[in-house]
Amino acid sequence: MKNKVIMIMRYFHNFGFIKGLQLSIRIWRLKTGSLNLTKYGKIYLRNNSSDMDIFNQIFIDKDYNINLSIEPKVIVDCGANIGLTSLFFAVNFPSASIFSFEPEAENYEILKINTRQFPKVTPVNKAIWSKDGVISILKSSSFDSHKVTESVINSDTVDSISIASILTKYNLSEIDLLKMDIEGAEKEIFEAEIQDWLPKIKILVIELHDRFKPGCSMSLFNALKGYNYNMSIKGELLIFEFRKK
Repeated sequence: MKNKVIMIMRYFHNFGFIKGLQLSIRIWRLKTGSLNLTKYGKIYLRNNSSDMDIFNQIFIDKDYNINLSIEPKVIVDCGANIGLTSLFFAVNFPSASIFSFEPEAENYEILKINTRQFPKVTPVNKAIWSKDGVISILKSSSFDSHKVTESVINSDTVDSISIASILTKYNLSEIDLLKMDIEGAEKEIFEAEIQDWLPKIKILVIELHDRFKPGCSMSLFNALKGYNYNMSIKGELLIFEFRKK
């Protein structure tokens, strides 16, 4: 009960008393349906899933409200889930082109619904991986921690794409902000060839998943040897702002 009271007070703080009360009541009673936020429009969420936790992370805790040294014009959202981070970016960086990659089919369909009023958001039903191809999805019941891996018999599959291929496919010379929340796939990505794309990243915002796949942190920091960057931490996020040599 105490936690609910604290969360309601935070809703009041973020949205005002009337709107905060309306949203908190709607949320605690939420089945599958939508919430209406003034700047973001209708946001579709599912009951009995992690959607509400992600909503709170993005819009209440404001984990991605990061002080950046640049105004990003190109954002790549890897592991977009149902699109809440992409929505946050679209509102706060309205001139940015946002490419939102989500491998799981149901998440992807909701991602399209949640971002459809923002034409600069491009949803893509592909998994971020170390190379292009077809990989397996190991699903979780919470919808937020689906993992991708090399081919597994009798599993769902999805096309994969590398960061280098994203740059080529969408004719991008650089990525201003690369957000990665990909449930452990970062290990394979940073252990593979990175020299074709990492120098073209200005800011990397990443959540590491050693709890799912040991060695993720080591792979990242080994890959970053020789690069100049400033690093900061916000919640579970590591933020790297790369400096030119």
